[in-house]
Amino acid sequence: MSEKATKRSGMLGTIYKMLPNIDDDYAAKIVYTLENKKPLAQLQQDIADISAQLGEANAMSDTIVAKILLDEITLPAALRQLRVYNNAVSVAELTSALDTPPEVTDLLLNYYASFGSRRFFDVEFAGALKDVRDNKDMQDADKAQHALEHLILQAQQDLPANEKIQEKNKTSIYATADKYHLSVKITAALLAVYTVPGTVDFAEHFDKLIKSLTKTNPDEKLCASLAAKVMLCQITHKDAQDIALTSKLLKGQILEEDLMIIACRYLKVKTPQDIQDSFDAVLSRLPHVSQKEENLGLAVQVLLDGTEPTFEKAQQKAGLRRERILLRKALSKKEAYAGYEYDLAQRFAGQKTFVQIEREMSELLAHLPHCQDELENKELACKVMLGTLSAEEAQKQAAYLRDVKAQTLTQGLAPQALKNYLGTKPAEEITAFFEKSLAPYTFWKSDRAKHEFALSALVGELNGTSDARISSFVLDMLENGSSLELVGDMMANIQAHKTKPEELDALLEKYKKARAASKEA
Repeated sequence: MSEKATKRSGMLGTIYKMLPNIDDDYAAKIVYTLENKKPLAQLQQDIADISAQLGEANAMSDTIVAKILLDEITLPAALRQLRVYNNAVSVAELTSALDTPPEVTDLLLNYYASFGSRRFFDVEFAGALKDVRDNKDMQDADKAQHALEHLILQAQQDLPANEKIQEKNKTSIYATADKYHLSVKITAALLAVYTVPGTVDFAEHFDKLIKSLTKTNPDEKLCASLAAKVMLCQITHKDAQDIALTSKLLKGQILEEDLMIIACRYLKVKTPQDIQDSFDAVLSRLPHVSQKEENLGLAVQVLLDGTEPTFEKAQQKAGLRRERILLRKALSKKEAYAGYEYDLAQRFAGQKTFVQIEREMSELLAHLPHCQDELENKELACKVMLGTLSAEEAQKQAAYLRDVKAQTLTQGLAPQALKNYLGTKPAEEITAFFEKSLAPYTFWKSDRAKHEFALSALVGELNGTSDARISSFVLDMLENGSSLELVGDMMANIQAHKTKPEELDALLEKYKKARAASKEA
């Protein structure tokens, strides 16, 4: 077994020992999420601390501990969830002891022990028991039966009206999801909670939450998502208000999922203003070029982790990013690096200064064969510096392009076109091919753009990606005054549709006839 596997196994064993009733998926999630973030001793301490805050353990509390560890739920919301769960246990135990029919038990669970009911069995049962609590003529079991029957009657009387609410809620939830773009997962969870017997009116409660939260933060989409989480008991109303305010103070720069983590970790001990102050302090200390917001993502990571090593790593990354930006800006001012400034900055930032790169570039250009200007080989030199081309190969290519340029009669455009040439024909042969192909035409002598396009088409013929029929068609069309846009579109269509020689001939003939017809008109 590898060291990593052994570590995971030991961590998982500790989790099951301390949280024996944890959901298996959550146990695995803790391992894979925290294995590189928390030492085992720290994990053990965190589990113990959270468990102590939750109070008496039950079958649900172990998974709740996991959710808190993973920043999926705030502590106040967790306590409310546990209360609902404990109420459900009480209902199940009492109805079992009193031999209550299963359908009645389900009704009681929905009305007095669910997230959607807003009723708590412990409160409702105590109220129903009040009338007979001091009755000395009744046994405890009879008292419990009396109180339970009162709750059953209350639920049954409410059921007809509540069925209409359930149906209304279904419509309201879908409408709300569409309006505020709630996720499919949240929408499904809301439907599961608020379309069962005993549910409260979803729209009524949701609208109140939205109105309250948007007073704090006008971002309706965020507030709607927070309101949904409150309705699902993942956060409390107070949590939602704090998260909304935190987002507003941070100018909406942090994603909701990160805000949720911040809420779970910090809002129990810090105010939204405290969090903003900490965030601004981190941003101000990270190296930047013009605006501290350049390091927004790094600052968020520091805030989420909250450790000195994370901050030190963020400083290093921010420093390197700053060097890359400055180096790229310096390179972009020089023609020699055009098109390669990003790659060069990515490669050499933190390793070489602009002056060092300039010196190396100058030496490379000086040693590469050229016809008139050293910058003819700027792309070759950049590739050598980046390591994508050897110095020897650059020498060969530079010499080849120099020979072509020196001998060709095509106004110095051949080297540019030949960058896409894939073959090995000597310069003399290619020069002769260009001259022979262009000799019957005159358009290239006065139109540089058409000249370049024609050479590109001829290179395609040399590479075997096209043939002489297409090259001749292009040259004829350009000679007859067709625009580059038109010829380019025709070429794209030819390349997309040609399958057989006869089909190509037919397509070319079609274009020629269309051209002739347009000239006659």
